[in-house]
Amino acid sequence: MQVTVSRISPVEVSLRIVLAKDKVDSELDRAFVKLGRDAQIRGFRKGKVPRPILRQYFGPQVASDVFQRLINDALPNAIRDQQLEVIGQPRVESETDLLASSEWAFTAHVEVRPDMSGIDLGSLQLTRKIYGVGDAEVDAELAKKREENATLRTPEPARAAAAGDTATFDVAILVDGKELPEFGASGRTVELGKNTLVKEIDEGLRGMSAGEVKEVPVTFPEGHRQKELAGKTGHFKLTLTTVQEKVLPELDDEFAKDTGAESLAALKASTLEILQKRAKERSEDEIREEAIEKLVKANSVPVPPSLLTQVLGQLRPTLARELAMTGLAGDELEASLRTEAEQRVRAGLLLTEVARTNGLQVTEADLTARLEEMAKETGRALPRLRVEYRDQQKRDLLISEVLENKVLDLLLSKAAITEAPALDGATKE
Repeated sequence: MQVTVSRISPVEVSLRIVLAKDKVDSELDRAFVKLGRDAQIRGFRKGKVPRPILRQYFGPQVASDVFQRLINDALPNAIRDQQLEVIGQPRVESETDLLASSEWAFTAHVEVRPDMSGIDLGSLQLTRKIYGVGDAEVDAELAKKREENATLRTPEPARAAAAGDTATFDVAILVDGKELPEFGASGRTVELGKNTLVKEIDEGLRGMSAGEVKEVPVTFPEGHRQKELAGKTGHFKLTLTTVQEKVLPELDDEFAKDTGAESLAALKASTLEILQKRAKERSEDEIREEAIEKLVKANSVPVPPSLLTQVLGQLRPTLARELAMTGLAGDELEASLRTEAEQRVRAGLLLTEVARTNGLQVTEADLTARLEEMAKETGRALPRLRVEYRDQQKRDLLISEVLENKVLDLLLSKAAITEAPALDGATKE
């Protein structure tokens, strides 16, 4: 076997492989012998069909089968001998006729892992944001708890609907004075002023009283998802059925007990502890994200096309919806998706290389520790988690998560980190 390697790009290699004629002839002979034992052609007894007739009837099929067997045998050996780290499936082309040529060769185009030597981890300059938690943050969190435990009641005396009220209503759509019943709805219940309704409906309901009917004008955008409405002007016919106002519980010891705390003071203390933990986790998450971003920015890594295609396929269903909400045009959306996919591919390649060059591995003890953390975080039984993560796919995901955390710990240990107060000073869920 003769192998000629040609570098097409930093991530693409062409392998021209020439096999000895006697090797090819031997494989063809074996295939025709096997075929001849079972072939049935009119005018010939089973097992007695001459080789020329077999070639005439079955030559292309035999050549295809032998071609695949030769590739399956020769290509992995050539890749191993050339010490190539191949990504994805090779694309193979035959150069000559397997049945007629004196020399048989084929070319395999393969994607390879790019050269990532010289990664400098010590050059990373990172900023750890410190999120302060004080009385204001605790009060805001307790206000949210009161909202979550609020009850609804009908205002007395009756009044018009306002932001914060819960309204039940019917809506009909009128275009050119004609109702389009397929687009209407009845008995909808929603809290006003929460940006969960079409703006015209939300604003139209505010100021209405229960039992009132009102029409509000609307112009549907050209790109409306319902083609029958796109670019049309019309009216929403609103019928307000009920109005209910929110009643918040008093912030006292009784409320604290209802939430599982012994007293209001205990509730405040536990809330402070939760917010501080959340702030620390947010700070840690953000500096880890920054570490990956700066690692990618500092190391220009070519992107293998097959990996890019794979990640694009994973991103499109979710990220496309998120980006579409920003109002990006089609070309802009595709460009944003592609940029995000490229960054993720580069990050994955770099993190893998850092793990490899620094000998980072995941042990059974590491996996056990992570499962114990998950059990504590979720309240699930550890034995059940152990059984669940015997599934190979879930186990592989867990290994990837643990390995990535090890790599990020290494990046942070080598980076130059400064601390700075976060500008917003708030914590996230």
